[in-house]
Amino acid sequence: MDFLSKLENTIFEWFKSLPDLPAGGRKWLGDNIWWIALIGAILTALGVLGTLTALASLVSLFGTVAATYYATSSVTTWAIVTGVVGLVFSILELLLLAFAIKPLKEKQKKGWVLLFATWLLGGFAVIVNAILSLSIIGFIFGVLFGAIWVAISGYFLFEIHGQFAHVQRSAGVKKGVKVTK
Repeated sequence: MDFLSKLENTIFEWFKSLPDLPAGGRKWLGDNIWWIALIGAILTALGVLGTLTALASLVSLFGTVAATYYATSSVTTWAIVTGVVGLVFSILELLLLAFAIKPLKEKQKKGWVLLFATWLLGGFAVIVNAILSLSIIGFIFGVLFGAIWVAISGYFLFEIHGQFAHVQRSAGVKKGVKVTK
């Protein structure tokens, strides 16, 4: 957790020099990020189901007449490998998003940290998927568009950074109470 905190502070310094969103926009985004994360979790779950379906159909090709040639079976095998790697990243992102929803709704720092971890995992997934494309053009476009996604989503993530404070919860309390030292 200490590593994640240091990384958060380092990246926060990078984004600090960028122009801020209007205060109303930052407040709206901070107040509503929990349902945006919920929609992201639902869409990720649908993507996981689609990937599982695609992997099942690829696996069903093994042993068929269409996959008897070496080239066809090796392409199918590589598609399964890349699909499984993408599936693992999607499941991890889904879990992080799902666990972030309640703390985000309560404006707890834990929710923001889980979103930050999801963002880091997504950036790592972009690099891994670009490498697994085994194509220089696929690598370039994967990294280019992935870097644009990471930059834009990181900007919005760090715009709401200050709205999530460390809070202490007690039973039956909907909103957290700030901890003062």
